[in-house]
Amino acid sequence: MIWPDLITTRRIVLPPLERNERRLFGRDIMFSKALQTRGWAGVVQGADPDDVREQLLDIDNVYPVNTATMKYHEGNHGRAYECGSYALRPDGFLDEYQFHFRLWGHVDGVGISAHYELNPWRRPRDHYAGVDWQPQPGVAKARDLLDIDPAASVDDIRPQ
Repeated sequence: MIWPDLITTRRIVLPPLERNERRLFGRDIMFSKALQTRGWAGVVQGADPDDVREQLLDIDNVYPVNTATMKYHEGNHGRAYECGSYALRPDGFLDEYQFHFRLWGHVDGVGISAHYELNPWRRPRDHYAGVDWQPQPGVAKARDLLDIDPAASVDDIRPQ
């Protein structure tokens, strides 16, 4: 299955929509939300986002997540938006659950946040309601798949 990675488009389109969503739509549509730091896994030291994207996409059943809310973090370097969003669905695209990994520019390389959750393509209502959202299994899976330094600070995420 070919599934495009639209991270560049998401990074261009979603932040301005977030800043203007009340004016444009009359309510908060949640184009972007703050990073939940309890899902912080750490940093792939000295890495480039493109290298980490390739590592993830080389794993069977990892897909870009183009429909996710864009996450941001207000850290020591100002507001920074994620620079990648990928899901590992072990039993295929329509697996019931997924491990969701987000990539972040970081002063030491590429930051990784992660969580385990329902797949929105299988159970959208429950997914968006946060049913079964769990940070720890996602963090453990990210650390299992990537060479992550867990001691790196989430507050050193930087704008990309």
